[in-house]
Amino acid sequence: MQKNRGVLRQVGGLAAALLVCIAVMLAVYALLGRLDRMVLLGAFFGWLLAIGNFLSLSITVSNALDRAANGGSPQKAQLEIQTSSVVRPLVLAVIYIVLFRAKVCDPVAALLPLLFAQVAIKVLEFFRNDKKGGDTAP
Repeated sequence: MQKNRGVLRQVGGLAAALLVCIAVMLAVYALLGRLDRMVLLGAFFGWLLAIGNFLSLSITVSNALDRAANGGSPQKAQLEIQTSSVVRPLVLAVIYIVLFRAKVCDPVAALLPLLFAQVAIKVLEFFRNDKKGGDTAP
């Protein structure tokens, strides 16, 4: 658990940022008079899938880099990360197709959190306090 503390902290930050974005999205739906149970379920499933996708990515990259740093093959680590970058979207697509075909949730409300996650990751990365790096003195 100690090894994944940084991953869990990043996932927690993303989860909070996504909740803010989803709250704004739901407010827009409410202002348009379109807020209903299907939208709420879409927002929930979208949030869950966006967090799951990021968690899966983070754990895969962390584990691959740890194995490579501990004497493993860097090529194998790269292959593991590349495989994950193909498998994760396919799994997401299958889950979304099942949700949409079963008419469980609003498709737009379910897909927007994935886009919000991309924006939130970039914003969180921009404001991250990085303890690494070179000397900042002139």
